[in-house]
Amino acid sequence: MGDSKTKLGRVTQSLHKGGEQREGQIEMAEIVEKAITSKETAFIEAGTGTGKSFAYLTPVVDAKKKAVIATATIALQNQLLDQDLPQVITALETDTKIALLKGRNNYICNQKLKEFTTAKKSEQLDLVVGETKNKDMKILTKWAQDTSTGDKEDLTISPSPQAWNTLSIRSNECPGATRCPSGDVCFSEKARHKALAADVIVTNHHFYGLHIASGATLLPEHDVVVFDEAHQLPETLSVTCGAELSGPKLFGLARQLRRVLVKEPLVEEIDEAAGRLEDILEPVAGTTVERTAELSTALIASRTLAEKAIALLRKLTVKDGSDTAAKISRATNSATSLIDTVDQIMSASDDDVLWVDASYATCVLRLTPLWIGDQLQKYVCDDASTIFTSATMSDAIAQQLVVGETEVKRVGSPFDYKKAGLLYCATHLPAPSHKNFREECHKEILSLAAASKGRALCLFTSYSAMKQAHEAFEDSPHTLFLQGEMPKGKLIEAFKAAPNALLLATLSFWQGIDIPGPALSLVTIDRIPFPRPDEPVNQARRDKAGRTAFMTVDLPRAQILLAQAAGRLLRRQDDRGVVAVLDSRLATKKSYRWELIHALPPFTRTSNKQQVLDFLEELVA
Repeated sequence: MGDSKTKLGRVTQSLHKGGEQREGQIEMAEIVEKAITSKETAFIEAGTGTGKSFAYLTPVVDAKKKAVIATATIALQNQLLDQDLPQVITALETDTKIALLKGRNNYICNQKLKEFTTAKKSEQLDLVVGETKNKDMKILTKWAQDTSTGDKEDLTISPSPQAWNTLSIRSNECPGATRCPSGDVCFSEKARHKALAADVIVTNHHFYGLHIASGATLLPEHDVVVFDEAHQLPETLSVTCGAELSGPKLFGLARQLRRVLVKEPLVEEIDEAAGRLEDILEPVAGTTVERTAELSTALIASRTLAEKAIALLRKLTVKDGSDTAAKISRATNSATSLIDTVDQIMSASDDDVLWVDASYATCVLRLTPLWIGDQLQKYVCDDASTIFTSATMSDAIAQQLVVGETEVKRVGSPFDYKKAGLLYCATHLPAPSHKNFREECHKEILSLAAASKGRALCLFTSYSAMKQAHEAFEDSPHTLFLQGEMPKGKLIEAFKAAPNALLLATLSFWQGIDIPGPALSLVTIDRIPFPRPDEPVNQARRDKAGRTAFMTVDLPRAQILLAQAAGRLLRRQDDRGVVAVLDSRLATKKSYRWELIHALPPFTRTSNKQQVLDFLEELVA
């Protein structure tokens, strides 16, 4: 360790066509090195173009300590594994071993695949039904014969959740390699063994969150952890450190039991309990709930049934290592997990919110902690040098992640934002609440896209708004790409290759995607992404915050998402373009407009549409 500037220089000089060190990159590398040597926690905001991955990878690799790097997006994981880490390792002339580790449900389960393919047709239909899902099952079973990784990400299609869940397994269901007949050919275990032997493990926020929730049992012990894209971490950890229960979870347990407990009345009782739970949750969908007598009774009844199921399963006598033994073990684990979930829900504290999520086809009862700093401190920061970094690391995010005082260190971007782009606010459009807003918004996007010759990423705050725009643009001369049409990476590549194209997307595309060069000259944002007022978790946070709720809950979220969306425009120093915000409140709301503007890159600002059209036309000429 030591002399970050020299080591970083070796890395940047080794890049293809040479590399250039940047002051912000050097400063960040020195902060990371200090955090590693002093076993400290560091928060770093590094603007686009800083080269932050090399800034933290260089001291991490040079330290020769066991390290974990957790990201929010698959794209960044792939970049780290395929490009950035190998480049650093080569430049520093080390023999550092690297590995990727994901949750079990990201890999196809060979045991469940074997059981499915050898099951009778009637049993297969009980596991997965429907024409589309059956088609997916055929594709998956054929793919499983050829894949060397079993990784869902290697698929060329996006299978239905039902199809994938039929042939994958969650960690709380898996009996473990030693107790599974297919343990010696388990794709997940292969990845885990490789990770155990690695010096640097790349994973995702969700898996690291499960590691925390498990009491730090999923990942090997490590000395350093870097959370990249850390602005997304609080939301992810609030999910993984919480609990969820639904009718389908109970139905799923009944389905597992039905395969080993023939004609057992208890299985029907669990199905009935699942139906009762759904009946209780449906009327309160999308709201916070109390543990009423009715809900508590249903939870305790579900727990009791799970206990009875475990007792019955333990009485079964089967051959060790058989397929039936594997089914019994999975069912036992699922029942145990259900008991743990009920216990967590029943012991909720004032710092947890209990609510019903209606985002899916069925209602899900969720317990979400409002504060995850204690868990992070106990299972991460107390044991490892911890670096949180992002292009948008606000003070509010930092305060959610750790116990005590925080200081966000900000290193600058080398981009000349004022020359490279315009921040355009369409002040002439009606307010988002106006009945004509959508129609006028569509006209504005098409007008700007005509000047940019497509090459536009059109971002929307809701799925319905995206779909409305897609319908409105169908007769336009542009090639249209819609989020969900194909896997994310393939969609972006198709957009890059198409002339005069518009890519329409919702919040998952506001961050973590990279479209450098002339393929993207225009980013449109339909409205300021304030959280919905009726979101139960945010409402609970507002209730806790009281009079400061808007400034501590709503505004920070809008700042981060808006800055992330604007950050899609300039990915290289020679990129040019326009970020167009079609929400006039960015210019007119005196109470918060400057907080939002100051969170954005320092583009040249304008509300003059003709200036924008001239800029775009000159850009694409």
